[in-house]
Amino acid sequence: MTTKELVLGALLVAVAVILQASRLVLPLPPLLTTFIIGTLVNMMLVLCVMLNGFTSAAILSVLLPIFAYVQGQLLLPLLIPVVALGNLLFAFCVGHFRSGMLAYLLPPTVKAVSMCTGAYIVITLLGIESVAMQKGILFAMSVPQLVTGIAGILCANKMVEVLKKKL
Repeated sequence: MTTKELVLGALLVAVAVILQASRLVLPLPPLLTTFIIGTLVNMMLVLCVMLNGFTSAAILSVLLPIFAYVQGQLLLPLLIPVVALGNLLFAFCVGHFRSGMLAYLLPPTVKAVSMCTGAYIVITLLGIESVAMQKGILFAMSVPQLVTGIAGILCANKMVEVLKKKL
């Protein structure tokens, strides 16, 4: 990895972490914050892949759920690897499918399915009996991931388009 790639990767990771932490100060309802911050975080994952390659995106994929847990967004520490894997699969798919409808639908779908499946396994392993808690966790790992993944890809593509015009 060159010095330029290292610096750009560190910058992208830092911006993503700051965007994720902004949920702590935004005076918005939690569900709205989830969709706004989720979109921005997914946008940063896509930008990492597009501008700096998979390595930066992989580092970000692992760091984000750790910070989410510390911030109280992930209720269970066993969900950290579930989210990290979902992020990694999302970034991998973004890197391999760059055009057409598949580029917008496959990465978020793979992420949502993997995270929902992983969350179900964690719920089962821990024996969580509260139906409300089960539904809350499974919802958080499915629909918002799909919506924010698509929106994140759209935002990242628009940002790259704007950057290309400016540079």
